[in-house]
Amino acid sequence: MHNKKLTSLCCICLLLSFGFQFFNQPYNIISTGTLTFFFTLLLVSRRAIHKKEPADPFIYQPQTSKIKTLDYQSQKHVSEEVAEAPISALGSQHCQNEWKLIEKEIDQILDNSIKIIRNHIDAHTVAIFFPTSDAGYKLRRYFSKSDCINENAVIYPGVGIIGGFFKDGLQQVNLHEITNDSVNLYYYLDDAGIRSLMASPISADNLQRGTIIVDSTSRNFFTNEDHAFLNTAAALLGQAVYNTYLYTEHKLEHIRLAAMSNIEKVFFRDLSIDTILNKMVEVIPFAIPCDRLTISIKSENGNSATILRTWGSNCEAFNNFKFPLNDKHLIPLFYSKNICIYRNFSKDHHETRYFDDEPKDTLFNSFLAVPIGVDSCRGILFIESFKRNAFNDSYKDLINRIAISAGLAIEKILIYEKAKELATHDGLTSLYNHREFQQILQDEITRSIRYKDPLSLVICDIDYFKKVNDTWGHQFGDSVLKGVASYLDSSIRNNIDTASRYGGEEFALILVKTDKNAAIETVERIRQGISKMEFKSPSGEQVRVSMSFGIAVYGLHAKRIDELIKKADKALYRAKENGRNRVEIF
Repeated sequence: MHNKKLTSLCCICLLLSFGFQFFNQPYNIISTGTLTFFFTLLLVSRRAIHKKEPADPFIYQPQTSKIKTLDYQSQKHVSEEVAEAPISALGSQHCQNEWKLIEKEIDQILDNSIKIIRNHIDAHTVAIFFPTSDAGYKLRRYFSKSDCINENAVIYPGVGIIGGFFKDGLQQVNLHEITNDSVNLYYYLDDAGIRSLMASPISADNLQRGTIIVDSTSRNFFTNEDHAFLNTAAALLGQAVYNTYLYTEHKLEHIRLAAMSNIEKVFFRDLSIDTILNKMVEVIPFAIPCDRLTISIKSENGNSATILRTWGSNCEAFNNFKFPLNDKHLIPLFYSKNICIYRNFSKDHHETRYFDDEPKDTLFNSFLAVPIGVDSCRGILFIESFKRNAFNDSYKDLINRIAISAGLAIEKILIYEKAKELATHDGLTSLYNHREFQQILQDEITRSIRYKDPLSLVICDIDYFKKVNDTWGHQFGDSVLKGVASYLDSSIRNNIDTASRYGGEEFALILVKTDKNAAIETVERIRQGISKMEFKSPSGEQVRVSMSFGIAVYGLHAKRIDELIKKADKALYRAKENGRNRVEIF
């Protein structure tokens, strides 16, 4: 009796130790050593009963501190894995590898369960069957005294001796006298002389998950106690395997979300659209099996978009291609719809993605298009595959999350850049404003001193601009200011010199590495160009304007920033005094 209690306790402990683990595949929180301990304990206890030795005085006492330690170690292990979740966790290969590992763990659980059953019941064969996709039950693990087991055996409801009992669902079976050939049991290749048999359904979460079959070559071999034990073992096994699979499913999803979180951190950390696009190209083809990927981003005016990233088969023709959004091709249509779409390409004709002359590749059979953005569509992720029906809801959900996160990060970048531009640029002309001009001039003077390079400052304004406003109105005056500003900016060296709006109709040019003679030559060219510009007034007249320019050279005319500005301004004043539409140097 004492040994029976010990056996029961061990079974309970075993159930608890499996408590984190069936039918969907996993990670084993309890170490193999711990499991082996419980199984060994059961084996010892059963042998003690058969040998009728004195009861073992050892009584299992759960040690709370050790259980807490194990719980802490498990949490710590999971936390570390989640924190280090790699991009590979998003890929299907990662999941496949994890399931392969867990199937080995499941096999160990099944093998140890078979050992427990064999220790209690002197069976000829103990066989465990799991469900198949076609409603059958396939042999998963077994022990047998025969060498004629059919390792590929599948039992179908309504077929054979056992299948006849399963036609209305798995149920308990206890056959005391079998006269048929063992081949009719379907898990033997030859007649093994089986004369009695028991079967107990493996259940978990109120669903039948498989069955355990135990047989013998003797008639009436199994007792009611044996059948009750088998039912308990089947229930215990069902919970152990089911929870193992369930735990793994949850953990894989947790790690997948952690990997996505790490990707999102990259999106929001660097505040760079290039970084976001590069990360997307790195992650998406790995996480979602595909054969080509293109990412396009809408232009600021919203009339066109440009393909900024490509990956995969025959993608070269799409690199940096700019396309209008008013065409009736696939991608412009997706921009207007702003929804996620995935389907197969038409078999009857080529569906144009971006532009009429794009490569008409017949290898691609399905696509997934996902908008990038929050409230509006900022871009389109377009993924293509050679396979038909290549993209399922799971892929759609994953790519949607990536696109939403990327869209949020891009929106944040655009808002930041807009705020920065408003702080440093003039709202009307888009040139640097007066405050930014002062900072740039100070920086360039510091650089000029360090490298002993010449630096020229030009201050200029539009001649008789008040008359322009009074005659044709301020809206026309604003268009003149914008036109002049654009010409000034385009007439100097890009990313070297600086044009800014100094105030009103006044502008300033910072010409780096430019001495007196080079400054005069550059400014005279600009003056002549502006005098030839024509603006159409509201009444349809062609209006021309002129500008006056004043130049001061740092080091030659001044050695402080305020002094340099003052002398350039004096040179401008002299140009106005001498008749306007001219260049003067201090």
